Amino acid sequence: MNKSKLNFSTELRKLTTVENPEVLRDYCQSLKSQLVADKSNYAKGRYRLWLFHEVDFRDGSLTKGYSDQRLIDFSQRVYPGCDIGLLTYHGRLTDEKVSDGRINLHRDHTYANPKAISVNLGEAIFSYGEPEQTDYLLQDGDITEFNCKILHAVKEIITPERFSIVFWKLNESKGYKPLS
Repeated sequence: MNKSKLNFSTELRKLTTVENPEVLRDYCQSLKSQLVADKSNYAKGRYRLWLFHEVDFRDGSLTKGYSDQRLIDFSQRVYPGCDIGLLTYHGRLTDEKVSDGRINLHRDHTYANPKAISVNLGEAIFSYGEPEQTDYLLQDGDITEFNCKILHAVKEIITPERFSIVFWKLNESKGYKPLS
């Protein structure tokens, strides 16, 4: 297959690599104490932190998520205009709890536009596609783009620790507007 003709809607597309993954990993480590148990039925045992905005899936309401200037600057370099994100973790937390960074096959909720940009720290197997999935090895520092309305999952984590940061734009056509 000619890699220059990848279809955004059906294949994962590697954009670039984090210049210094250790610096970003240290930053993510500093946020571990703020991670909370994920309520998603698709991600049992996973801990996460909403970035910029948080969505309550029960009623679709938005509240403010975690943000700082360093995160804003990084997100806008990776995905200009993004206004919502999610930091997830696989490994030992500071209180001796363990976070399982996997998530079963799903499509992202209507809060997000289809384009998602994922920043991977560690190694994992990402499954993506419809009607059948293709497995992709996400390597340390990979920044990828995919259509989050296509079935996708993180089915295996290879490294003892992994952080994932996914950025989206809020789907204003579905009523999700950034909070001021």
